[in-house]
Amino acid sequence: MASRSQTIGWSSDSEVSNGLWRGREPAMLFFILATLLCASYLFSQLRTGWLPQDDGTLAQAGLRVLQGQLPHRDFVENYTGGLSYLHAAAFRVFGVNLFTLRICLFCFFVAWLPAVFFVLSRFLSAIAAAAVTFLAVVWSVPNYPASMPSWYNLFFATFGAAALLRYLEVGRRRWLFMAGLCGGISFLIKVTGLYYVAGVFLFLLFCEQDSSATSKPEQRRAASFYSLFLITGLLAFLATLIWLMHGQFDDREFAHLFWPSAILAAMLIWRNARITTGGERARFAALSCLGWPFVVGVLLPIALFLVPYALSGSLAVFWSGVFGHAVGAAHGMRRSIPLRPLPTRLIWCVVPLLLLAIVAFWKRAAAPVWGVVVAAALAMLLWIPNVLVWIYIWCSADFLMPTLVTLGTALLVFRPQFANNLTPIRQKQVMLLLALAAVCNLVSFPWPPPIYLCYALPLTIFAAVALLSVRKPPANVTILASILVFYVAFGVWRVEPRAIYADWMFVSPPPREKLQLSRAGGISVESASMYEQAVSLIQQHAGNGMVLATPECPEVYFLSALRNPTPNDGTLGPANSGCASDRGA
Repeated sequence: MASRSQTIGWSSDSEVSNGLWRGREPAMLFFILATLLCASYLFSQLRTGWLPQDDGTLAQAGLRVLQGQLPHRDFVENYTGGLSYLHAAAFRVFGVNLFTLRICLFCFFVAWLPAVFFVLSRFLSAIAAAAVTFLAVVWSVPNYPASMPSWYNLFFATFGAAALLRYLEVGRRRWLFMAGLCGGISFLIKVTGLYYVAGVFLFLLFCEQDSSATSKPEQRRAASFYSLFLITGLLAFLATLIWLMHGQFDDREFAHLFWPSAILAAMLIWRNARITTGGERARFAALSCLGWPFVVGVLLPIALFLVPYALSGSLAVFWSGVFGHAVGAAHGMRRSIPLRPLPTRLIWCVVPLLLLAIVAFWKRAAAPVWGVVVAAALAMLLWIPNVLVWIYIWCSADFLMPTLVTLGTALLVFRPQFANNLTPIRQKQVMLLLALAAVCNLVSFPWPPPIYLCYALPLTIFAAVALLSVRKPPANVTILASILVFYVAFGVWRVEPRAIYADWMFVSPPPREKLQLSRAGGISVESASMYEQAVSLIQQHAGNGMVLATPECPEVYFLSALRNPTPNDGTLGPANSGCASDRGA
């Protein structure tokens, strides 16, 4: 009888340790140094990035929950509702002010760092994992340190990725369950947490195909019904994406949102047609074995969250508020906000990055002079004070995900000779991170300002590292190190975190100063004196303790400590409601 590990399809520890640049460095030391550096960098930015609608909407929803109101039933909740409970708990612990929301984000960010380091350590040495951890941080939360739900979607997607990588190593189903918990909690933060769940299901289908395949002729059986089930499910997934984007399915939506998921689905269908299996029952049993712990993990926190709604007869209100509002906001957002997205033709910007990565593995480039030349060229490029050059550099990161998914899918299908380390467990690791990078990138729909790249780019970085790990150690480490330093320096030096809603994140925003109000928590804002005078005036004339501040003024309710007499948050309504940076499905 085959061993349990052979049946499920994970590999030995020797395979797990076969990563890129694996070494004997003191991992804990580098992890601690990376954590301290990343936490310090975010904390230095924590009082910046004020946007009135965002902070006001989040703060008002958390305060309503703290006062005993139920999201969707008692007030219009822009998201699923879990984040409002989290903010309410933070208000109770740290006090009712805007900086409390940032402290809540900071605590989760610090908890996120070990997961980032763990994922990277499956492929890199400790020192390299620490360096790439800082790269992932520089291009993510510090660029907009407001407690936005999409940051928590990123956190829980990373937690889930770490749990699934651990599952591949040890094969215990509790890690599938933990990954499911991450998906359920992510959904309770924002409905886009379902993208993570969809990405995991693509990964589980890939694992099922490996575990069901057999090389014994006497065990080979047709599995036409399972194949029909697989194909129907994948086509339904793609049809859902097309329906979600109907009416605005342009070249950017195709390249960034549809194509990565479509090519992964096509690969699964292609693999299904080529493998020989043990029959219908064996395949459904293998998929169930993989899927039920994950599904239970997803459903458990959702079921617990819905208890108050069930007891008050408000389940229909909840589902309507979550899904009806999300779909309505998605389509209303795209119609009401003028967009100037990146033209797809700029995908060429990613080519130099890929060529440099290939050169690093070229044996003839092992001479130190190659590393010096590349480092000097990148330094000169970074020094050029030209916004057009900066846009091209940004585009090289923005178009990296669809390019990596395409190359990674080809690698998994054809397994070319340069994939020295494409072991069975490495294939699953690569598929997992490609699927999460591809599907979680849907968070940028329907409104893709530059900041939305940051909500998902760490997952793309994980996928890039996983793909690099299929080769032997690079011939010239200096080239890869130069690329890493270049993008870290660009993120720290050239990207302006306070310009998150400009056409590009390179312009200098208006000057800001600390808002001197008790509920501001020292947040730096534009027009601080205007807010201080307005709040003072409102408090003098609001004799009944209420004020109506609309449109797009949810921050007024919170800063003035006055009650909103409506169930809305002060924004324009369902089609345009939601935080300005984080609206949509």
